[in-house]
Amino acid sequence: MTDVAVPVFAAIVIWWSSTGSLLWLVRQNKSVRLFTALIASIAVLAATVAVYSLRDIDTLSGAYIGFTCGIVLWAWHECMFLFGYISGPRKTPCPPNLKIWPRFIVSTEAVIHHEVAIAAHGGLILLLSLGAENAVAAMTFFLLWGMRLSSKALVFLGAPNISDHMLPNHLKYLSTYFNKKQATALFPLLIAVVSGITAVLIYLGLTHLSGTFPAVSYMLLATLASLAVIEHLALVLPVPDAILWAWAIHENTDTEQVSRRTRPDYGRT
Repeated sequence: MTDVAVPVFAAIVIWWSSTGSLLWLVRQNKSVRLFTALIASIAVLAATVAVYSLRDIDTLSGAYIGFTCGIVLWAWHECMFLFGYISGPRKTPCPPNLKIWPRFIVSTEAVIHHEVAIAAHGGLILLLSLGAENAVAAMTFFLLWGMRLSSKALVFLGAPNISDHMLPNHLKYLSTYFNKKQATALFPLLIAVVSGITAVLIYLGLTHLSGTFPAVSYMLLATLASLAVIEHLALVLPVPDAILWAWAIHENTDTEQVSRRTRPDYGRT
């Protein structure tokens, strides 16, 4: 039981602390954000090198380090996006009353630089991890990317419980691209796919010998996927999760005070 609980607990703590830290930092002044971006850029370079360096280290410590590196790889992109350094050429509100295809075009223009950066980095990570015994960092990155795309589709197609409160002031215009009118009819399909991936990861984690590198690796990933399932549900259902982030967002130095729910970012823009 302990062999299962430890990676689950570790994944939750790493996810919770990293997400909360980002939510706190994005609300600080420009100099703090710039310094954070510099440190994050150094960290992402180290994590990218680690993708290759860890490829033959299939130990328990290798699994945890790889998972942490995967979080760092992903966090850099979220950091650059939320700080406003990498987003897209369109930095104005969504024009009203657009049909679905024109709205898709302008929505893409608002975040295309961010998406291209993720794809380019993802290609490098994939190349560095091909044939690796330890590809946990790459798997973590691609899992987060996939879950982000799924939740992003949900936000575009319709999710009534979207909160734009986590957006800093310089990105508030992005909230006009959210579709809050009603839940999309494709929600059951999206949640089924995300839940199916989670179930497979849990199955793989539990069927490998307890306490081994594969078991720990899959349980770390399964926990992250489970959190993504909760995120998908929270976009549609009125789940009160603000308490998770009260420590990170109770003071907003960009002038905004939190008055309603917010949640971690698996990519809702």
